Amino acid sequence: MRAVPDGMGLGCLLEETVREHLDAGRLQQILESWCPDLPGFYLYYPSRRHLPAKLRVFAEFLRERV
Repeated sequence: MRAVPDGMGLGCLLEETVREHLDAGRLQQILESWCPDLPGFYLYYPSRRHLPAKLRVFAEFLRERV
């Protein structure tokens, strides 16, 4: 992530993580037709009854970010 804004090459990053750089003009998007819009994150796990604490915290983190 740090190398791309410093001009060290290309990166394949989530738009959300580089939005600030795109808006400021420090980065530009290329191959936009190859970058489909995703409606959000999907998280699949076997059961809600026995959800490990780490997975529960991660799921809550994703809910808050979206």
